[in-house]
Amino acid sequence: MSNQDENKTNQNQTAEEEIKEEVKTEEVEEQEEKGQEEPRENPEAEADKEAKEQAQESSKEASEKKEYDFNVGDTVVVSYKIKEDNNTRIQKFEGIVISKRGSGISKTFTVRKIGANNVGIERIFPLYSPNIADIDVKRRGKVRRAKLYYLRERKGKAATYVPPAKK
Repeated sequence: MSNQDENKTNQNQTAEEEIKEEVKTEEVEEQEEKGQEEPRENPEAEADKEAKEQAQESSKEASEKKEYDFNVGDTVVVSYKIKEDNNTRIQKFEGIVISKRGSGISKTFTVRKIGANNVGIERIFPLYSPNIADIDVKRRGKVRRAKLYYLRERKGKAATYVPPAKK
């Protein structure tokens, strides 16, 4: 290619770019007159932005929520909202907190109780779940472990007994 051909192609490219910019500005002006926003170019990018905004809102809500004061070994009553058909009811689950794990809004805690026929029931609750109505501490426990998984092998009263904490 000669220099003249290269100059012509460069001039054509710049002319095309100028035309594209003029068309874009005309579209934006028309939409402003109609009261619309800028044209949407990529719907996936907008969906990502919306998802990020929702995540930020949920993390703000989680940080604004009440911080419950309980530890591993405490006997707690968790009031959990259950949705059935059109109505909601609150179900209470009473037991010993055997573990707490996670950080941020994904924090969870496990509560264990002994049900009918001496069957152990464990339930994992997300700490910042909107379905948790309330967590009441019935009794503080004194433990030397972060996880009380050893209670799973215990039978009878030993499975539910944690020494009380001194006041």
